[in-house]
Amino acid sequence: MIEKRKKAQSLARILVITKAQIHATVVCVMMLALFSPASASATEIDSLLAQARHLFYASVEKQAHIDPAIALFKKIGALEIRLQGRTQTYIGALTALRAKHAVWPSEKWRAANEGLKLMDEGLALAPQDVEALFVHGSTCYYLPIFFGRSDDAQQNLRTIARLLPEHHQYYDRTLVCNVIDFLLQNLRLHKPERNNLVALKRKLTPN
Repeated sequence: MIEKRKKAQSLARILVITKAQIHATVVCVMMLALFSPASASATEIDSLLAQARHLFYASVEKQAHIDPAIALFKKIGALEIRLQGRTQTYIGALTALRAKHAVWPSEKWRAANEGLKLMDEGLALAPQDVEALFVHGSTCYYLPIFFGRSDDAQQNLRTIARLLPEHHQYYDRTLVCNVIDFLLQNLRLHKPERNNLVALKRKLTPN
């Protein structure tokens, strides 16, 4: 149990988040809801994704960040259709995360199952999206065994290990490096798979 908690905490630190950054991100979400245009450039989408990821990982520790995170991922999905599978997967994970903060068992069960349904639907829209696979896979990895999601976690993480060497350039570099670390620590890899991931990590972090 202690080891699981440590791993969950390390996942929450995939992006370094300060209170000031979180506050600034929440303010940005509120402003975006009021003034965002109907379309956005690729650079703007990348910026919004970075902000949304900050809120996502902050939500692991504080429930207050869940609603702003969901709102921002919905905004991104509305602005960029090709990311709707990824954003819905995040929204599902955030919905499932409500179970962590809920008091009553019935609330925990309802939130977890609602979130899993949304995650499944999101991943079905983007089955080759490494980021969606990681959010889905890592969420399933940490679920209690009675949810029966261990196979989903392993399948998603193995798909990432297969896709990442040739598709890493389409994703945030910091995220990719931390996904690699997660795979190396938590997935039983064949030697060629492990070597490929280690080589990719070195390539992305030459210093």
